[in-house]
Amino acid sequence: MYDGDMNTQSLARILTGSLIILAGIGALLDALGVFPFWAMARTWWPLAVILAGLLLLLKNRHQFIWALALIAGGALLQLRSLEVVSFNVWALFWPVVIIAIGLSVLMNRTMASKATRIQDTDDVSAIFGGSETINTSKNYQGGKATAVFGGVVIDLRDAHIKKEATLNVFALCGGVEVKVPREWKIQPQVFPIIGGVESKSHSQKADDNAPVLIITGTVALGGVEVRS
Repeated sequence: MYDGDMNTQSLARILTGSLIILAGIGALLDALGVFPFWAMARTWWPLAVILAGLLLLLKNRHQFIWALALIAGGALLQLRSLEVVSFNVWALFWPVVIIAIGLSVLMNRTMASKATRIQDTDDVSAIFGGSETINTSKNYQGGKATAVFGGVVIDLRDAHIKKEATLNVFALCGGVEVKVPREWKIQPQVFPIIGGVESKSHSQKADDNAPVLIITGTVALGGVEVRS
C-alpha cells in the first residue's frame, strides 16, 4: 500500500535506528577506554541536527521549509563548534523560527486552494495554514494527513475503496476533517492526547461487506472529524 511513501519512511527509520545503535556502540567503546566518543561528540554533535533535517525532508517533502531550517541551523552550529564563526545561539534561534513560520504561512496560503486529484494515496500537510483536497480515486488505498497549527480537509465522497484503506493522521494544535461516502465503514483508531476524535458518518448503517476506512494516528491538542 503506497509503496513509495512506505519505502522512504522505512529508509528513514532504518537510518535513525542505525545511528542510535552506532551512538550506543560509541558510548560503550568510550566506557572501555577504546575510543574517545564523548570528546568527539562534543565537537561534532551539530551533525545530528543536520541529519534530523535530512530525515524530515526524506519523510515528508511538504515540510521542506522546516527541514531546511534544521539543516541550516545545524550547519551554523557546526561552524560555531569548530570555531569558524562566533555567535549567540539563542540570539539567532527565534529570528530563524519566526522567518520559518512566515514562510510556512505564505507557502500554505499559496497551496490552500481546493485541489482535485485522482490518486490512490494522499500525502497532505498543513503547517500554520490550510489544505483542502478532493480525491476521486477508483482504488483509494489511504495515505497520511498532517496538521500542525493548521487544518486539513480530505474529501473522499467520490472516491472508491475496493476492500480496505488506512489513513494515518497527525494533528498538533490543528484539525483533520475527512468527508466520506455514507456506505463506507469507518474504524477510528486514533490516539488522542488532550484532543478528540468525532465521527458523524453513517458507517453504523453500512452492511458487512462495505468498504472499510481505518483512521490511525495521534492527535495532540487538536481534533479529527469524520462525516458523510
